[in-house]
Amino acid sequence: MKNVYDEIQLFYDECIDFDGIIEQASIEKYLRKKAWRGNSDADLKCIWKNLQWFIYYLDYIDLYDLNELSDLDYAKSLFWIAENNGTMVLNEDSVKDFFAILEDFYRYLLKEKQISQLESLRNGKKYFFVEEQFTLPEIKSTDEEFYENLHTTKELSMKDANKLNVLLEKLLNKIGLYYKNEEFSFDFNRALSLYSGPFNVVPDEDGEEFWLGFWDYYLFDYHLVKNDSTPLRYFYESKKDVLTADEKHILNDLLRAKFTVFYINRLVNESVVECTNLLTDERIQLPTPDYGLHDYKKVILYGHIYLDGVVMLNYITSIPASTILRKRIKEEIMRQQCLYKYQDPEVNIEQFFERHAIMVRHTIDILVHLAKVNVVAPELLLHQFPTIKQAIEKPDEAVTLLLQSLAKRYKFSLHATDLLLKMWGSFFYSFKSTDRAEFIAAGIFLSFATINGVNFINKKNFLKKLAVSDKEFSNSCKKIAEALQLRVFDPRYLTEEGFVLSLYAF
Repeated sequence: MKNVYDEIQLFYDECIDFDGIIEQASIEKYLRKKAWRGNSDADLKCIWKNLQWFIYYLDYIDLYDLNELSDLDYAKSLFWIAENNGTMVLNEDSVKDFFAILEDFYRYLLKEKQISQLESLRNGKKYFFVEEQFTLPEIKSTDEEFYENLHTTKELSMKDANKLNVLLEKLLNKIGLYYKNEEFSFDFNRALSLYSGPFNVVPDEDGEEFWLGFWDYYLFDYHLVKNDSTPLRYFYESKKDVLTADEKHILNDLLRAKFTVFYINRLVNESVVECTNLLTDERIQLPTPDYGLHDYKKVILYGHIYLDGVVMLNYITSIPASTILRKRIKEEIMRQQCLYKYQDPEVNIEQFFERHAIMVRHTIDILVHLAKVNVVAPELLLHQFPTIKQAIEKPDEAVTLLLQSLAKRYKFSLHATDLLLKMWGSFFYSFKSTDRAEFIAAGIFLSFATINGVNFINKKNFLKKLAVSDKEFSNSCKKIAEALQLRVFDPRYLTEEGFVLSLYAF
């Protein structure tokens, strides 16, 4: 079992900056003096927890000199700790205990000549005790003041910008660690496969640009297998009860960020550039990129931006592209949106990006680096697929349950499973088959897999488990293909993997 000194060591190991606020050696020396006077380890841990949260607050407000704290800062610190700790309730006892612990520690620091006065701390306590009567003063939390100021200020001060960057970095590190757990290993590897494409060129950990781009895609655009949520949104929904107020605010801004392909139109001033959304021609103003603006009219940029919030971007990719190439990229993306309309007829460009931002990334990369005239096969856009009218009657539940079981066994995503069942429904309404459920399910499942280029299913073992012969399977596939007029990379049933793979079909 860890003693108080183990906890202190772990705390300071996690962030070297804490030692610049209050030195680890000072806290340990102070607690040892308390131990010599008879305080138990439990007493020391209680003292340490209060000091620990006070240091968190000082780190939050970016203050490294205790003498600079005002009376109001001490009062605000309690509100911030109560809001972010989750276990502390502001009442007379907790406020008295906090100030008693802090004042005792400050008397030690004063004796050691590490601070110059106690007046500010004592005056901070007076906010809670008016004529010796306990009261909770009406003080806005530091978070709310900080973010309200950010949203109403046209330009961020250097101090606020640095504070925001620190908060953002800490939050993203926390999210990154969360998704490195074993629970998400399959999703992580699937996302890596989608991001790297069929060539699977993945650099080692030194490939900083690759990994920055990957995490940008994974957090914002990837869809988790089990629930189809993006990792950023799933983290927020799963952890919102234990997130701090500032973390919630940053996440809310990040969740409003949209994947955007754009180019720089002109320089407004030293700090602002006017850009144009490649797909909508909308004019947008963004901070001047920090990587230089040489030949800025010959680049195309893509990434996540949120114009109305404080957190504006995570990682923006810049790729050389002439005006002609930009036009080709736009045309190809519009063709892809048209293909996706076979699945969602009402989809707009923003909704298309929400589902298939990874396809857009690959499209740009292909047109910039590979000698390929068309990414989307032109004949697909001209093909006339049969119109299938759905009736009130539901598809055979035995086939549906079997397909759901197979999808789970082979770790199909929720989105892919929905498309699989959509294919089954289309066949059911267009062809009244009297075959056994296993025959139909085998034909639907492997036809769907073939359309999407899935090659990890062992056909022989698959049919054996379903007790379906090769002949029965072939007959089932033939009926399905004829009824639905299936084709390779059929856009009606293409998954995220299928769409990406189709881009590389030469």
